[in-house]
Amino acid sequence: MSEYKYRVKVPTTKDWRDMVKCQAACPVLTDSRGYVLAAARGELELAYNISHDPNPFSTVCGRICGAPCEVACRRGFIESPDEKPVSIRAIKRVLTERFGPESAQQLPAREAAKDLITLDSITEMPSQVFARDERLNPQNGAIPGTGPEQKYSPARWSLQELKRLAAQPGRKTGKVAVIGAGPASLTAAHDLAILGHRVTIFEAGSKTGGTMRYGVPVYRIDQEAMDLEIEAILALGVEIRYNTPIGKEISLNDLRRDYDAVFLGIGLMKGRELNIEGANLDGVVIAVDFLLNYNLGYKIKLGEKVLVVGGGDVAMDAARTALRLGQKTAELEAKLSDAEARAEEESESVSTALDVARTAIRMGSIDVKMISLESWDELPASEFEVEEALEEGIHLFPRKGPHRIVGENGKLKGLEVIDVESVFDEERRFSPKFKAGSEEIWECDTLILAIGQRADLEALGGADDVEITPRGLVKVNPENGQTTAAEVFAGGDVAYGPRLIIDAVKHGHVAALGMEEYIQGKQLKVDVKTEWQNLPNHVMFNNWSLLNRGKVPTLPVERRTGISVVELGYSVEEAAQEGSRCLECSVNTIFDGTKCILCNACVDICPWDCLKIVSLKNIKGDENFAAVVEAQLGAPLETFLNEDQPSVAAMLKDDESCTRCALCADRCPTDAITMESFRFEEVLSYGD
Repeated sequence: MSEYKYRVKVPTTKDWRDMVKCQAACPVLTDSRGYVLAAARGELELAYNISHDPNPFSTVCGRICGAPCEVACRRGFIESPDEKPVSIRAIKRVLTERFGPESAQQLPAREAAKDLITLDSITEMPSQVFARDERLNPQNGAIPGTGPEQKYSPARWSLQELKRLAAQPGRKTGKVAVIGAGPASLTAAHDLAILGHRVTIFEAGSKTGGTMRYGVPVYRIDQEAMDLEIEAILALGVEIRYNTPIGKEISLNDLRRDYDAVFLGIGLMKGRELNIEGANLDGVVIAVDFLLNYNLGYKIKLGEKVLVVGGGDVAMDAARTALRLGQKTAELEAKLSDAEARAEEESESVSTALDVARTAIRMGSIDVKMISLESWDELPASEFEVEEALEEGIHLFPRKGPHRIVGENGKLKGLEVIDVESVFDEERRFSPKFKAGSEEIWECDTLILAIGQRADLEALGGADDVEITPRGLVKVNPENGQTTAAEVFAGGDVAYGPRLIIDAVKHGHVAALGMEEYIQGKQLKVDVKTEWQNLPNHVMFNNWSLLNRGKVPTLPVERRTGISVVELGYSVEEAAQEGSRCLECSVNTIFDGTKCILCNACVDICPWDCLKIVSLKNIKGDENFAAVVEAQLGAPLETFLNEDQPSVAAMLKDDESCTRCALCADRCPTDAITMESFRFEEVLSYGD
């Protein structure tokens, strides 16, 4: 019987980077670890700068980001299945409210941010939150979450790197046309302006924001804060021409002739239709069109029974918007009109009357149901969106699909639904199967379809050299955003399909650097500089491993009406406590084999069973393992594998389980274990 073999890997720079899972998962490589820990220490301005450095839409993302960083956060995987990740997005909002473009309006007394965490306030806060004063910290005043002077790991499109690149001698500056004013377009414009190029945005509508404005309900985002963030981008010298659709009076080819490069960021502003019987009946609405009309302020009548088809964020947005529209039924109109007419003389009582009327409607006057092909566990919608929808009284029925739409005299009467057997095949490809004989008809006045989006490619006009993929998207090189037409670049949903806002920000970054290369006629090279620093006094926040995720405060359900933004956000104290849950994944346990005496003390003391000392014979290493052994021991690996009595052992560590508590380093009698921080920096330069 063969001995058990432990599969091990010798970590590379990429592995060290990937260990900081929140940053690795962020499309723009935001050092979430850096700003979360800075916020926990009370260094809010530093935290804001770290969060904003790679992301010109940190204000928007602090409110509505899909937060892939939280999905990846190791805090959500340790100890138990009920463990929750750090609430990274909500912490970011606390920072932008105090130092972002919206800070002057939302917190006029900006100086207050500088003493938000003091000795007095700490004594009133939970004991787990870090206190800076030495007498309140028993571990010699060591500060959690600190490392080298370079306190964060910046990406290639960081503000500091773009400014450094812009200052390089001998660069050309050009003219760039940007079509659309959504997040990808505005990010590209932001970067190009910092690089010194002259940028003109051509926007078909009268406002900026694209999907952020027209596809996200107003109850999810403060549009004034979003506008201030966009204004900060335009203030860099970006020109914008509103009500100027491309493809009509001005063509893409016109722009190609007049500008050095063109960026396409027109999004997916059309919804997909359902190819089943009855899809053209009056009362069947496409979710994208529904949200667009709602956000533009058009009057929409839905009736009392609304059924939404879909399980993603757009479906959730449509359902929750329908619920709010249902608060103004015919029965309520007279009450509202009468109340509003008396507003000046009876403001307080009117407010109460409106709240009572809206609560009455919410308690049963409108019925909003959702069906999704996916099960509860498979739902693509964000967890918080599902939770809030259920809180608001929306009924969600998973594993049900649309079979046919039922009508009478050209008008919708209901939807025949069918149970879903499975959604994906064995290779996880979308291939739904249904249960024959499970059909039943659900009555509804309005049916909203949230089953996908598509692009309006009219802007391409006669540009036949811009290739379109079989999915109806603009084909691009993901390395630089370049289309099949050399001077035309694209990003956002029109090039990659429906993604998160933070994905669109990345696409804008990538395309901006691609256009920089095209204008310069040179290829940019990315070098990764790394830095390690020993942390002899490394500590974690007190009781960091025992804290539960703090729920982000929201409006009470009875007050979630109309345009009221539901999420209220953390206080500074709540954000500090939430940030102190971070596991500080950039700190690593480093072992010096020349000092180790194999006493096993580190293995014994580890509370998470992360460490194990084993013979080389019990290791199945990767391609680098043999080279490391020979470099360390001065003889080939085979020499030690053939020994009758093992003379060498190896320390194995499970980094997935490690909480960076440093007990192993504290316990080691020979100082063979150190806690060391890892940082990296992506640096741009022009190739030959």
